Amino acid sequence: MAGKATIRINGRHSPMAWLLYMTKLTVEIDGTPQPGSWGDRVISVPPGRHDVKIYFKYLTKSRCCEAGATVDAAEGSTIAMEYRTPMMMTAPGRLTVLG
Repeated sequence: MAGKATIRINGRHSPMAWLLYMTKLTVEIDGTPQPGSWGDRVISVPPGRHDVKIYFKYLTKSRCCEAGATVDAAEGSTIAMEYRTPMMMTAPGRLTVLG
């Protein structure tokens, strides 16, 4: 895809955290939030450096288990990332750039 890059995110939580099935995972790229579902998500971005933050609303906390990373996306490239929730909902999540 000319002039574009792709960020592919896999967001998961433990099946034991069953309440999270009722939440939406928000992916924020360069300050623009994109609420959606857990699992795989593919987002097209312009080439360049991007700040990625991931979080979800849980009970009274609007940005629960937030994690972030800065990635450099070259034109035509795909950046694969993985988000995992922590065991405790008061801790930050883990966002890893794969490969």
